Amino acid sequence: MSNESEKIGDKFLQKLYEKTVNNEVENIDRYEIGKEVGLLNDQTDHIVNELTSDGYVKKIDGTKIYLTDDGIKRAKI
Repeated sequence: MSNESEKIGDKFLQKLYEKTVNNEVENIDRYEIGKEVGLLNDQTDHIVNELTSDGYVKKIDGTKIYLTDDGIKRAKI
């Protein structure tokens, strides 16, 4: 990931952590998180693809995503 992309990715992971782990929710719609961090849907897709390939996020049914164990560790930093 580029530096700018990494910052957005970290912000995305932190928001995902806040909305799922802190609220004891297993998965959430990626676009809800993207919207909360100020991303358009295509930008959200790009970040989610990067985070998925880095092993921080897993995609499930349609637009639902969840944090992996590595994603949880990364979000806590």
